[in-house]
This record gives sequence, C-alpha cells and structure tokens, in this order.
Amino acid sequence: MKKLLTIPALVLIFAMPALAGDHSCDTPVEECLNTMVMKLKSSGFIGVEIEPDKATGTLTVSAVIPGSPAEKAGIQDGDILYALNGIRFSKENDEAISRVKVPGKEVNCTIKRNGEDKTFKLTLAPMPADLMAKYIGEHMMYHAKDKKKEEVAKK
Repeated sequence: MKKLLTIPALVLIFAMPALAGDHSCDTPVEECLNTMVMKLKSSGFIGVEIEPDKATGTLTVSAVIPGSPAEKAGIQDGDILYALNGIRFSKENDEAISRVKVPGKEVNCTIKRNGEDKTFKLTLAPMPADLMAKYIGEHMMYHAKDKKKEEVAKK
C-alpha cells in the first residue's frame, strides 16, 4: 500500500501513522486527532509516496508530489530511500529521523538508484494543508470503522 512520506512519517513516513492498509487505532479520537495535527505540523515534508517492502525493509518511491522538495531535488519514482543526514531509514531509527525532520531544515537524502547511492540536498517543507487534511481524514475513517466494528460486536 502506498504511503506518503513526511519523514516520519516514518511515523511512514516513517511518514505517518499507518495511513493505508489494515489499521486500527486504540487512541481516543480527539487525542489522536490532536496528536496527528501536532506531528504533521512539526514534521518536515519531503513529498514522496512510498511503497514499503516488509520483507526487505526497503522504501521505494512510487510517486513524487509535484512542487515538493523531492521533485526539486531530483528524486524519482523507483528510487529507494536509504538515509536522511546519514541516518538509515528503519523502525529502529524512527526517533533519530524525527529529530532531523524539521520544516525549513536543509538535509541530505540518500537514495539508491540502479544500484548506486546518490545523495540529494533538499530543504524540508511544512506539510501542505490540503495533504494534512487528507491524511487526517483518512486516518479518522479507521476510527469510524473501528467504532462500527465495536457496535456490531455488541449486538
């Protein structure tokens, strides 16, 4: 499933709490909404959709958002995201990556393209409001589905 990388969004990232696929969120709706808004507003935005591979742990760029820092830097569909400021993208490094991903910060993003490492310098942007609304709305649908499942289970 595609995910948008906000860097961390390795929260998909990365970024973002799981925004695609099967997902359940145990956090109360209002708290979840407030947390998402806070994290998305304070997270630097690269501007790619990724296709995570659970078997290999790789994050393949499936789309580059027009006008995004990734597009301006030259990142392309099919690139494999490898590191941000030398910190390898992995679950173990989510916290370290999140400290680097500040809007307005210039970072080095390392990708693998055709088996070769390439490093791009880019400036992380704030999350665009329309995308933030989209991701929050999609996540809130999980809460609605979970609530419906609970109601059905009670019957």
